[in-house]
Amino acid sequence: MLVPLGRRTATGIVVGPGEPQSEVREAIRLLDDAPLLTAEIVVLARWAAGHYLAPLGPALKATLPPGMDVRDALVPRLTEAGRRVLEGGQLDLPGQEASLRRLVRKAASGAKLSRAGLADLSRRGLVTLTREEVPSRVAPQLVATAQALPGASPEAVSRAPRQAEVLVWLLARGAPVPVEEVVAAFPRARPHLRALEQRKLAKLDRMPAGPAPLVEAPWGGQRHDPTPAQAGALREIAAAVDARAFAPFLLHGVTGSGKTWVYLESIAHARACGLGALALVPEIALTPQLAGRFRARFGDDVAVLHSGLSDPERVAEWHRVRDGRAGIVVGARSAVWAPIERLGIVVVDEEHEPSYKQEERLRYHARDLALVRAQRAGAVAVLGSATPSLETLRRAQEGKLRTLRLPERVEARPQPPITMVKRRVSDELITAELSAALRETLGRGEQAILFLNRRGHTRTLLCAACGAAVGCPNCSVALVLHRAGSERLRCHLCGHEEGPRPACAACGGRKLAALGGGTEKVEEQLEAVIPGARVARLDRDAAGGPGQAAAVLARFARRELDVLVGTQMVAKGHDFPGVTLVGVLDADGPLHLPDFRAAERCVQLLIQVSGRAGRGSSPGRVLVQAFKPDAVSLDYEAFATAELRRREALRFPPFVRLAAVRLAGNSEARVRGAAERAASLVRRLAAAGEALDVLGPAPAPLARIRGKHRWQLLLRAGDHAPLHRAGRELRSSHQTAGVQMAIDIDPVALL
Repeated sequence: MLVPLGRRTATGIVVGPGEPQSEVREAIRLLDDAPLLTAEIVVLARWAAGHYLAPLGPALKATLPPGMDVRDALVPRLTEAGRRVLEGGQLDLPGQEASLRRLVRKAASGAKLSRAGLADLSRRGLVTLTREEVPSRVAPQLVATAQALPGASPEAVSRAPRQAEVLVWLLARGAPVPVEEVVAAFPRARPHLRALEQRKLAKLDRMPAGPAPLVEAPWGGQRHDPTPAQAGALREIAAAVDARAFAPFLLHGVTGSGKTWVYLESIAHARACGLGALALVPEIALTPQLAGRFRARFGDDVAVLHSGLSDPERVAEWHRVRDGRAGIVVGARSAVWAPIERLGIVVVDEEHEPSYKQEERLRYHARDLALVRAQRAGAVAVLGSATPSLETLRRAQEGKLRTLRLPERVEARPQPPITMVKRRVSDELITAELSAALRETLGRGEQAILFLNRRGHTRTLLCAACGAAVGCPNCSVALVLHRAGSERLRCHLCGHEEGPRPACAACGGRKLAALGGGTEKVEEQLEAVIPGARVARLDRDAAGGPGQAAAVLARFARRELDVLVGTQMVAKGHDFPGVTLVGVLDADGPLHLPDFRAAERCVQLLIQVSGRAGRGSSPGRVLVQAFKPDAVSLDYEAFATAELRRREALRFPPFVRLAAVRLAGNSEARVRGAAERAASLVRRLAAAGEALDVLGPAPAPLARIRGKHRWQLLLRAGDHAPLHRAGRELRSSHQTAGVQMAIDIDPVALL
């Protein structure tokens, strides 16, 4: 419902009766005739708010697709002076007349302006600002449909053969058909449809949109007889579904072992029992491929939910699930909130991926929330990975998860051999060994994937005179040179962008040396290594708009590209039978990050990308480039065993629970003081008997982001209860003006 909040309005969600804590005001109006949220989702949101120490409001907002609220805003109205500016009349405007006219045009057209832009126009008397309700709620998409009415006969329009032809077709279809589909079958059919409606032979209507469209590509894959391990895993999962009780599984299978087949067959069994299904993937780039395979198997019963869709598409898909028109949801992190009725099975593919963690507002982990949701719904949970997180491995060792193993690739395909190649200089992104392998691969008409987890062209520009890096003015990182489109320096943290600098800001030196390369530079060097090759790049820059990542992947799947260069968007979950060569360009780069999980993530990523090779009928190979090849391990079992011993000795997860307390503000002194007071409070709690300890406080590894100085401390305890109590105490006692505090339970990123 729409409610008054101070001098503005806000969207409120009714979750149940409550006792007034202050003055009661009348609601403005009810926005929905029926509840949007199911009781299960409300209970889940309450649990998440309590566990992650967040207000209930952000938790409830996370359960809904974007565009479901109604709000008020400052709306500009042109004054008489503003109209003269817009019409180009004479007006005494001191300076920047052209830019001021552009702002006025934007204000007149209803385009969104910044607060500063609006304030400037108001100050000059060109607009007046009034607070008005903005109808920002995104309505479910409706499509025009046509349907033949009962008893309609083509003889009634025998003198109009085109109308009769359309009517016969509609009668054969029976159910309502989208008008666009009718027009595709009969060009220029719209006037015939209107004529049939006037004759009361057909009905034109509007209905909720069907499934969100997917990019056409051979996503379906080929069906195959299951391996004994696949068949055994399916039997255990199906039996658990039949039992209608919570049963968590770890599906631990090597890359190419057919985990997706197990997901599909398990979900098919759940749907045959009348139960709903949820399948989560970590990256938006993976969603179209998995969704395509699900659509090939289950048709329109599949809804897709992820941020790569437009807001109207997401709302339409959400309503298809809420109304029961789709019983299977495939999506990224936020799909864990999908309003699926009678949930029977939850799948979390690539469960180890850090992108399942939401890093803002409600800081939930979708994998952990999926387990909680399955437990409360009495559903089966399947966590799948070739390289499970150490937290999940530990849960399995403790008997909290039942492990199902897929130890070999389907159709007895061998694992691709891995060759370690030593890099000698930093700008040698493609070594001679990899160049030769690329030429051989493309010469046989096969495909290759090159992986480098750094976007842009040049990572750092250093002054040759003083050694200073060209840094971001807002963050404690170097600016990255991008050359695609136009040459710009960009910050990957705050988005700051500027043109190339002619000289060093520290000493005025005129010579800036390039250090390190990214995916743009790889793309550039490939032109010299394999001239004429069809190369595409897939990273956050190349896939900025909705559907762009899916389009690139679809082209690669259709064999319209020879080489795909990318960041981790190309590393996980994809199944391209034409790929026989994978090149890892900088294997040991991620090892140097100041995070206790750095080695784990590095090994997981390398094994994942290596698994993209040789998934078709031809054998594959993997070339791994590293400055110190001996430091890189690709034996995950051995790595996990040693790393678990190390974590236990150092008292880090999965043997303890962590909470990160992050403080940020404009004044470094205030931030530091607040961090020290927070640490002192927690140490007093520990001295009084609370079973926890404190690491820090200290400046965050990224000490400044978006102009804010950052400090952090880690709280460590044997379970969550002490962390929750300390977190609530910290939140209630924090009063430092100008310093923001965020508490992250089970943090994933510590930078």
